[in-house]
Amino acid sequence: MQSLPWRLAGTNLGAPDLPVDQHYTGAEAERLPCAARTRGLPSLVAVSRVRIAVLSDASAPSLVLSMVPAFARAAGIAAEDEQRLAAVVGQLVSFTLDNAYPDDDLGEIEVTLEAGDGSVQVAVHDWGLPLTSAGGGFGPLPEGLAALPRDARDVLLTNLGANGKRLTASVTIRSGGDGSARWHHIEAAPRRAPTGADASDAIEVRAATPQDAEAIAQLLYESYHLSYVHADFYRPQYLMEVLASGGLLSTIAVHDGRVIGHGALMPRAGVSSAETGAAVVHSAYRGLGIFGRLSEHTLDTAIARGLASVFGDAVTIHPFSQRAERSNGYYETALQLGMVPAQTTMRGFGGEGARGRTATIRSYRPFDEQPRRVGLPTSYRELLESMYANVGLTIEERAEPEKFEGGMVTIEVDEPRSLGFLRLQRWNGAAGSVLRGAVLHLLSHHVDVV
Repeated sequence: MQSLPWRLAGTNLGAPDLPVDQHYTGAEAERLPCAARTRGLPSLVAVSRVRIAVLSDASAPSLVLSMVPAFARAAGIAAEDEQRLAAVVGQLVSFTLDNAYPDDDLGEIEVTLEAGDGSVQVAVHDWGLPLTSAGGGFGPLPEGLAALPRDARDVLLTNLGANGKRLTASVTIRSGGDGSARWHHIEAAPRRAPTGADASDAIEVRAATPQDAEAIAQLLYESYHLSYVHADFYRPQYLMEVLASGGLLSTIAVHDGRVIGHGALMPRAGVSSAETGAAVVHSAYRGLGIFGRLSEHTLDTAIARGLASVFGDAVTIHPFSQRAERSNGYYETALQLGMVPAQTTMRGFGGEGARGRTATIRSYRPFDEQPRRVGLPTSYRELLESMYANVGLTIEERAEPEKFEGGMVTIEVDEPRSLGFLRLQRWNGAAGSVLRGAVLHLLSHHVDVV
């Protein structure tokens, strides 16, 4: 067997000689239970909690299960209960491999066993494809978990957003499935997509429904892993709610029942413009014109909603998205420095070189081409006039000042991107001190960019 690194961690109560957070190779791991027995370590009896982290390849179940006998002896668990515990652990790990890391041998699975009063708590944590929270108050478990042995109690699948997801269960230690996934999209997508007009015709582009939420989250993971700046897109429950309420208007591309493309229209309350983004096409289906079809449907949705314009933020390291926006009638208005965190990754981009924050290009596509009534500050008039002209809009001087409601200065903190946003709505004698206080408040959150 290939020598794979893994980690075993133990809570050693009164046993200072037991290794904690010790790293072993795969071969050493296979020998661990036997070695512990032959060395006759009395301190093992005191262990109540162990943790192991393994790669998501075919050896994961055997490596994890090799830990169970040593843990059972250390925690004083009877042989019969050890077998029931191993059955539950094995099925939870298999479910995670099948659903979190299909065709991915480089993911990480962390398994924790903790002996308590009459039971063992099992936790399986992964950072793979998102799934909808299930069990308990979240609703029915997916098929692969519903088939768990009856010895497993309080089974819960919890989606943790950008922190992955966690499977938990309790196994009683009083005495001594079906692994098919509820999987509908990424795992079954072919490595090579069909080509030609027939393939394009077979792909349906339509408005997303709440039932598509999990597939959308999985598609975002396929392209960005867990680094996408809008972390809520990894939470199927959130997507269900906003798709149902109209707070998010998504367009999806579907082939053979699988969601293989997505684009979002993100309206804002009281604003006549909306952001277009979260646009992604599965890597196996690129080059078939799907991105253009998604964009066309999204723009039609925006027009039907009566919006005056839409805007998008194309990442500077991704020229394709810039060209795509330009081809759909968007025009540049600003270069926004530091808008994308350094840790953001995209499939095929950002794997090499310096890891610094990335800029975005803000571009607008107007629908209402009437002149805009604005009041421009003298210092920036020429620059701002050129921005309006680049979008194809003319401006008119306001006859009287605009009336704004609410605070003089508003601030917003974007924690996932470590950004602070500040909007100054009017100016008077008190504005200077209010503005200074707002800036200090943003800096207290340790944002990278304001």
